[in-house]
Amino acid sequence: MLDTKKQRLEQGKTQDDKVSILLIDADSSRASLLRRTLIEYGYNVIGKLTDAQNLVEQVRHYSPDLLVIGVDLPDELTLENLSQLNQQAPRPVVVFAEKNAPKMIQSAVKAGVSAYIVDNIQPQRFRSIIEIAMARFNEFNGMRIELEDTKSKLADRKLLERAKGLLMEKKGISEPQAYQQLRKMAMDKGVTLSLVAENIIDVFEMLDQP
Repeated sequence: MLDTKKQRLEQGKTQDDKVSILLIDADSSRASLLRRTLIEYGYNVIGKLTDAQNLVEQVRHYSPDLLVIGVDLPDELTLENLSQLNQQAPRPVVVFAEKNAPKMIQSAVKAGVSAYIVDNIQPQRFRSIIEIAMARFNEFNGMRIELEDTKSKLADRKLLERAKGLLMEKKGISEPQAYQQLRKMAMDKGVTLSLVAENIIDVFEMLDQP
């Protein structure tokens, strides 16, 4: 049970204030222990699944802050669904496994698992495990967003350079003039420079076709 101090800390909190957790475990006794412990330590268990099938859809339905998975050992179906989740609707994931398998741990991490715990369930460790998992997820997710943004900007720059080159070649104008024309079209249409550049490229490619 929660000690008195912890109870006082949790008093006055609404369900919306708490970290929401989707619990996945086919073992009813272990799932019951996980659920009870999570609730006692102030987490909001918003749903329980017996397997990871259709995990992306389930996560979009429940919209949890974090997933907690209890297993003997993750199977291929679970890892495949976790990998899809990591690509389409990433969330921090904590796995409590009964059996130790180094290769499986590596596969789980590649699938997006933030923390993989192989040990008897120790309630006093839950809060630190979950906090570390969420911090690790936020760090990696921030890096991923930054990388995707960099790739997007690079792709946009390539489109712009190609469109400018085509305008310079086809209309016999300078690079600054080509850029100004692209910029004016973007402003007049209220769209991005990259979209205008893409349209210009499509038009010239269509005109060049026999």
